Amino acid sequence: MNRSLSITTAILAVSIAVVIHSLSTFEGGPHNGPRPIPQEAVPIWQTSELHWFVRFFMGYLYGVLGHVATMTICPSVIDRHNPTEVLLAQECMKRGRSAEDIDLAPLEWMFDVNDVFIDRPQGERESGDPLRVTLLKKQKSPEIANHPNAPLILFLHGGGFTVRAVKKIQSMLIFDELLKLDGDGTMMDSATFAMVEYRLAPEHAYPAATNDCLLALNHLVKEMGLGKGGVHVAGSSAGGTLAMETTLKSLDIVDTFFVDEPVVPFPTTATADDNEEGEWTVDSPSVRRYAYSRMPPVSWLEWSLKAYTGIETVSGEEDNLTLGTITTNVDITGGAMTASEWIQKRNDIDSTTYLLPSILLPRLILVTAMGDPLRDGGLAFKEVYAEALRKEKELLEQNDSKIAKAKGQRADGLPISKAKHFETYSGHVGFYLFEPASFSIIMKEWYDEMYDVWQSRSRKR
Repeated sequence: MNRSLSITTAILAVSIAVVIHSLSTFEGGPHNGPRPIPQEAVPIWQTSELHWFVRFFMGYLYGVLGHVATMTICPSVIDRHNPTEVLLAQECMKRGRSAEDIDLAPLEWMFDVNDVFIDRPQGERESGDPLRVTLLKKQKSPEIANHPNAPLILFLHGGGFTVRAVKKIQSMLIFDELLKLDGDGTMMDSATFAMVEYRLAPEHAYPAATNDCLLALNHLVKEMGLGKGGVHVAGSSAGGTLAMETTLKSLDIVDTFFVDEPVVPFPTTATADDNEEGEWTVDSPSVRRYAYSRMPPVSWLEWSLKAYTGIETVSGEEDNLTLGTITTNVDITGGAMTASEWIQKRNDIDSTTYLLPSILLPRLILVTAMGDPLRDGGLAFKEVYAEALRKEKELLEQNDSKIAKAKGQRADGLPISKAKHFETYSGHVGFYLFEPASFSIIMKEWYDEMYDVWQSRSRKR
């Protein structure tokens, strides 16, 4: 009996050791490559700021359930005019892109679903099929013609610009929560939730994804007449970055924008005084602290940055670079990380339109997360946008007939622009599943901002 117990104990010990080893490393992770890991890196189980379930379980399971890090061995630059090269690269990325197939339930079970296909401009038609935008509406909702004052929500999925990561799951959770918050359907009864299937890298480098998002927004608003009750842009992870740039370049359209844990590179020390082109990198204290992250893996973040900005991986050249320090000379935020750019875009609009409700800088809902390598990028954007709002306030106060300071409102009844920031603690995009109370609070805040806009538009009709 003792011998049987010893054998059972030994088998159990070996099994535990195998599980621990398999979870402590993952394909494409920092342990499996030649590059130095930042000295500040902390193992996931030691990150006390994380939600306990992510810290001890899910933080490790991400490396098994998600395979985006396997894409780091794939080419980061593809000649899309070479069909063989494209097919080989796509085959290499197949496992990493399998996240697109993850689904809680068919969207048709919960919403009315309709696809819209938009032709790209002449110069971009070589990029393939028309742009696909999937429109979700409340089941059996009234026709827009019978409910003209309905809002439009443009959703831009995440996935490092290279993967369509769980876009259906996030869309389902967000839109369903907004519909629940609306109760009797006062505002959201005919609302449209639009999912943009923008082009991915490395097949299509920057600014292809941004161009698709702008094309979708303009088509839905100006050609289809959607969004008369408010236009709201939302994006998660890489989609958050796209939401920033799309909003910056559409200030005459967008009323609020929801930016969830965006990919925000930082400028390096290169300056104009050096006569060098500016460079950006994801390197930051949060990238270094969370270098062991599986969601998202830092190695994949860097590969995606290269793929999105057209930087080819040259074998051996990066081996001595500390993980997270690769640079690019492309500003993938399109200027959204410069406060003066927000003010300049606002001022570029014809001064005769300054009384339109949409001309104020849009209200921002920003989410960052403890345990997320991208956290510091989101915090940096918070400061940039706060500075832009301060500059805007100064402009408004120079003409105080446009602002009712005591009420925090403009003369037309709309609230003065502001930003709200929420910090979660379940790692990258973890709050959707592991912090239901936080998710509900964040969605309620965004819903309230939408409602302010909707009420203002309703009064004017």
